[in-house]
Amino acid sequence: MCALWLAFIALQSSAQRTRIEGRVTDGTTLEPLPFVTVAFQGGNVGTVTDTLGYFTLETGRAFDSLVVSLVGYHKQVLPVARGAVEYIDVELFASAIQMDMFTVRPGENPAFAVLRKVIARKEENRPEHLSAYRMEAYHRVRFDLNNFTDKIKRNVLLRPFDYLWDYGDTTTDGVRYLPILLTESSEEHYYRRDPPARKQVVKGRRVVKFFKAPRISAFVEDMYVDPDLYQNYVELLEHPFPSPINDHYRRNYDYLLTDSGLVLNGRTCYHITFKPKGRSDVAFTGDMYIDEATYALVQADLAFSIEANINFVRNYWIRQNYGRVDDRQWFLLKSQVLADFTVVENSAEMTGFYGRKTTEFRNIRMDEPLSDRFYAGVDAVVIEDGALERDSAFWQAARGDTLALTPEEKGVEEMVGRMNTDPRWVRLMNLGKMVGSGWLPWGPVDLGHVFTFYSFNRVEGPRFKLGLRTNERFSKRIVLGGHVAYGLWDERFKGGGDVLLHLARAGSKRWSVGANYRYDLVQQGRTGNMIPLDHILTSAIRISGREQRMLVDDRKAYAERQWCTGFTTRVGVYRKEQMALGGLFQERRAEGDTVAVAGYTSAGAELVVRYAWGVKNLPGSFHEVDRGLYFLKYPMVTFELVTGFKDLWGGQFDLRSYKLKMEHQVRMNKAGFLNILAEGGAIDGSVPYPLLHTPDGNPLVLNDNHAFNTMNYLEFVSDRYVSLQLEHHFEGLLLNKVPWLRRLKLREFLLAKGYYGTWSEADRTGPYLLGEGMRTLDRPYTEVGFGIENILKLARVDFLWRLDHLDGPKVLPFVVKPSFYLRF
Repeated sequence: MCALWLAFIALQSSAQRTRIEGRVTDGTTLEPLPFVTVAFQGGNVGTVTDTLGYFTLETGRAFDSLVVSLVGYHKQVLPVARGAVEYIDVELFASAIQMDMFTVRPGENPAFAVLRKVIARKEENRPEHLSAYRMEAYHRVRFDLNNFTDKIKRNVLLRPFDYLWDYGDTTTDGVRYLPILLTESSEEHYYRRDPPARKQVVKGRRVVKFFKAPRISAFVEDMYVDPDLYQNYVELLEHPFPSPINDHYRRNYDYLLTDSGLVLNGRTCYHITFKPKGRSDVAFTGDMYIDEATYALVQADLAFSIEANINFVRNYWIRQNYGRVDDRQWFLLKSQVLADFTVVENSAEMTGFYGRKTTEFRNIRMDEPLSDRFYAGVDAVVIEDGALERDSAFWQAARGDTLALTPEEKGVEEMVGRMNTDPRWVRLMNLGKMVGSGWLPWGPVDLGHVFTFYSFNRVEGPRFKLGLRTNERFSKRIVLGGHVAYGLWDERFKGGGDVLLHLARAGSKRWSVGANYRYDLVQQGRTGNMIPLDHILTSAIRISGREQRMLVDDRKAYAERQWCTGFTTRVGVYRKEQMALGGLFQERRAEGDTVAVAGYTSAGAELVVRYAWGVKNLPGSFHEVDRGLYFLKYPMVTFELVTGFKDLWGGQFDLRSYKLKMEHQVRMNKAGFLNILAEGGAIDGSVPYPLLHTPDGNPLVLNDNHAFNTMNYLEFVSDRYVSLQLEHHFEGLLLNKVPWLRRLKLREFLLAKGYYGTWSEADRTGPYLLGEGMRTLDRPYTEVGFGIENILKLARVDFLWRLDHLDGPKVLPFVVKPSFYLRF
């Protein structure tokens, strides 16, 4: 939704265009110079030359000079005419550099001699080689709307809020910006080397904003980054960047030693610049200042090219400052990030967002180990009680003497208070929430899902539905919800309700109880990863298979507990009645006759255990989704046990159902990443097929990552099964090498999925028959494919082949399926 809004308001601006094309060469050798910075003087509009030295630069703003610069060369400033189209040849001449003497191998780049010593002493310069340390950390993140024009101010949606622009300002480069969000966090960090332990205590956290946009919230989370350059790779915007002091530094970067004997922050330093070997590589461009005495980092300035295969980022700059504490150990003392997010990265004038983050680490204490009791448990992050309600005195102390709020940042609080009490703004935000989430706020409740108000299927015909749920204006601890639906063909009312009570929270641990009831149609063998079953689009995007919906009367009560960060359990009881529609259930009698059965009832207890080692902020509820699950060091594991008891609440079966699932995203650095989803399970007891395992199929037009996309609903059943799904994303590793495709930032992937299950002989000869078109497996089911993602930054297309069991009804051996895709 944020990306769509950016695209909309970006169309409001237009200006007279100035276009400069040219080539930059070495004035002595006449060789082309790649990665030369070419920018208009006094602005942030610029580019870099390609591998042949060519550049193109265009703007609608008023500039009269062009600056051409490259480290190790004399800078040139050239006049340009506004509104003209010019071609300029530029020659740069090398500048002399004075360096102290040190050992350089014959014919070797002098920077390599320094880098070898940096890498040799990495471990001793990292604070993790200490026995223990602790420190305080203060983070501040601010987001500004930038490059907005007078035409945007006159936009019909924003026209009623003239006072909004009173809080804006202009940069020295002439770019307008408006602060719209401010977050602060005060933390304590603890480390122990042996036995290894880390702990983060959140003392305070606050967010000041007047909107709820999930994608911007994701941007904010991605700003909380302090890359550890002593690691070989650092994670940034969901991508791995090779550190400029990577152990294999020559594979990723070109280096230039530009100075030595330079004094920075009281330390004598080497100055090394670096740039990626490939113009579209996901890697940094920047400068490092290396302490000549210890070969530790003193300062690092990092950026990356907009040609890198990363979305929505026009500019990204990081500065890290290191200091020697007690003249003994180097620590990161300050980290700054300035990001410029927008829809079209190579447009300097398009409206976007500045993201600014500042972090300071203070009061560092070394080699003072805390007791085992302090580190007891496995909580990686502890949120103190009251951390979200700290007063102004707390925040004034947390900011210290150097990071007081600026007048602009103080203005954010005033503006947010004004906007949040403006009924016109509230109505506009409610409309945006309805479009983005399908729920329309109405006082303390939300109406929705608006895209399920009407739908059509072959069982109910035209279906009408109305749902309600409470929001935070009703209560932050009690969540209520429900819906009612009616089908014109079956002339039957359906409905359901939910209640969830969040009990007292201690630190980062959550404890809740809940219950839900549903009397409605369901589709067995369908994941919850797609649009709702009764979404208005569902009936229009089917390409194969049959609708085999059944009516369920499902009642549950449960308790959930987050025992520690990453470890959550749920225990509950249930009663579920599954009712046939159109004689769906069949049984075999002893005399050989076959009869239709109205339905089956099961009742019992269930246990679910989920563990994600190393996650920082796994939510306490199974209903919540957390971005921190991605690229964990270890897989997330979920175990489910369901027990059924005959004669309990009308239950007809004694059964045991076991399921173990493992999900993992494995980062493979420059080769992309691999998604792994493995699952296995068993059902003990003689039960009909609705209680057996049915692999999730997807006969819809849209792709479902968690399903078998060439399989129909209820095509296979089993009581013992294993499945494996692999999806390797190369992140443009191959397509980036194709010149005419590079600018499209397309990304390629391969996938393979397999399933195998058995059906016991006792069940085969028992009374319960399979439904029409259903079968068991005598050999594994497999499907393979490849695809292209990041199409226009919002879509992917899968090309899929089904390799087995092609003799079934309505089977498609090959399909092409699109889906939505949104990542950095």
